[in-house]
Amino acid sequence: MATDAELARAVSDTDMRRTAFTFLVLVLVGCLRTQAQEAKKKEEPAIQRSKTVLASSLDTTLPKVSLEFFLKYESGGAAIEWQVTDCNEPAGRPTKDREGDKPMCVEADFQKDQTAVTVMVSVGTLQKGLSGAPSLFSVTVNDPAGRVHSLGRLGDLPKELHRPTRGMPRDLPMPTTASSA
Repeated sequence: MATDAELARAVSDTDMRRTAFTFLVLVLVGCLRTQAQEAKKKEEPAIQRSKTVLASSLDTTLPKVSLEFFLKYESGGAAIEWQVTDCNEPAGRPTKDREGDKPMCVEADFQKDQTAVTVMVSVGTLQKGLSGAPSLFSVTVNDPAGRVHSLGRLGDLPKELHRPTRGMPRDLPMPTTASSA
């Protein structure tokens, strides 16, 4: 049988481990929260810059309105989700600079009539932050049939969104009936 002193030491060791574990968890949570807040501070200016860039500076065929206005108009008022990404750079494609700093994009996503749209605007690099004039990185459309295709210009988006869906039945002419005489 264990003595009272041994039981007290075992309880003390267990309490100490729990206290240390709790302390470590709290420190970790605090660090993660701080990192998330710092990332948010870096992301917000990039998102604002992309929202306010003129659509005409990304494609000269478009009017001088902000990208945010253009996308809201084309989405028909659907919710647009804005987020900072690394431009989904494919493997093997060289990065912009020699240190391996990845390009930073702001991605705008929305869905209109079962068609998902992603517009990516390059605004700088992940390490250096915002730099240079924003430029169009890509425009991708995922149609209701599941086909994904890229558009060459932002100005092609309105035509793509208003194109009839392939494979859908079209209106047929009204049948002519023989009139009774």
